[in-house]
Amino acid sequence: MNIVKIIKKNISIIIPVAITVVAILLFVPTVILRGRVNAKLEESAKLGKEVDSVLRTAVSGKQSEVFKTFENMHEADTNEIEKLAQQTSQRELLNYKIFPEPNETSIQIFNEFKRAYTTAFAKLTVEMNALDAPTDIEIRKEAGSVEIPADTYGRDTTDGSKAKTEGDRIAELLCKRRSERISVYVSPKAFSGYAIWDNWEYSGTEDAVKKCWYSQLIYWIHKDIVDTINSINQGSISTTQSSVKRLLGVRFARSDATSVGVDNGLEMPVYVTNKSGGLCWLWTGRMCNDQIDVIHFSLAVIVKADDVLKFMDELCSEKEHYFTGYKGGQASERYKHNQITILQSDIEPINKNSAEHKRYYYGQDAIVLLNLVCEYIFNCQGYEKIKPQYIKNEIAGTVSGGEGREEREVPSQPSSTPSVRIPPSSSSVRMPPGGMPKR
Repeated sequence: MNIVKIIKKNISIIIPVAITVVAILLFVPTVILRGRVNAKLEESAKLGKEVDSVLRTAVSGKQSEVFKTFENMHEADTNEIEKLAQQTSQRELLNYKIFPEPNETSIQIFNEFKRAYTTAFAKLTVEMNALDAPTDIEIRKEAGSVEIPADTYGRDTTDGSKAKTEGDRIAELLCKRRSERISVYVSPKAFSGYAIWDNWEYSGTEDAVKKCWYSQLIYWIHKDIVDTINSINQGSISTTQSSVKRLLGVRFARSDATSVGVDNGLEMPVYVTNKSGGLCWLWTGRMCNDQIDVIHFSLAVIVKADDVLKFMDELCSEKEHYFTGYKGGQASERYKHNQITILQSDIEPINKNSAEHKRYYYGQDAIVLLNLVCEYIFNCQGYEKIKPQYIKNEIAGTVSGGEGREEREVPSQPSSTPSVRIPPSSSSVRMPPGGMPKR
């Protein structure tokens, strides 16, 4: 009873104290719980960020398919490039009965090749609308009984003191008329190898096949040179209008193509290896290997001074050819090739009034003599099926070269790289090696 009285008497004090005690009891676990909740919230936030990051960087289920598509595209590009490279050496043949081995036992097929080779060379000059300057015989035939001085064909004397004779005027007229009827001056002797079939006699299948093979290479290279001249002279009806005025020579055994003669007609190409075949230092480092075969040749032309680089660019440009299979029986397909790289070039001015040029009419343009050393690249896979085994052995060095093929060592590296100078009055200019690379 006393307890009840005490409580009633002190109720105003007991209630606040009780509330305070309860609040204290509730506050402690609340603080503890809030700490745990904050820790959980922080952990959840961190986990959320990690999940979000994973979601952002996660590889899609289709990503592997995308990668596979790109891989297939790259593989297709690689295969296409390889296919195009092979097509550069899948060329038309002069005769489809001989490579890699004759499909007949009769030697008549070699006579057929000889005729095809001769006809093809004659066609090249026709396509160029080309002839050389009139010869003594031609001029005297036209002049009849009129005396033609040997030292004044087509030109006045240098001091002008000597009046032209009737023979002078006839010679000049004939030379000028020739220049108006052709697009470029070319002598048959300008083509290296033009006479390799002259007086040919059969001495065995191996030698005959070898001669046919190198004749085929000669034709391919000359065809590209002729196509270059035809392209740059397109639309011209006379030498005075043409950019390329004269083809002086193409050679396989000399770096100077201006020196043509009897030996020029018997020259055949030489494959470039680490031991032989080079006409100059191998600036590109290319020689025969498992992927490519390499041949050097030199080329000399008289060209307008302003069109030197244009000619060089055209020589290295892409050209078209047709392929009807290795045996010639397939449907014709149009392919493209780009096989020439210029390794070295020399430029010299031309004195039109010199005796060497007295019968040639070049027009009023400033002209130069351009002498090039080039490399010609064959893709091995492109023509491996028709390459005779003897030729493969020759490249490998297991057999030596033969008639018309001069075994020459690769020239040593020059001590310095020549600089580029093209002043109008310079006596000789050399372009830097590789100055006109393939496009």
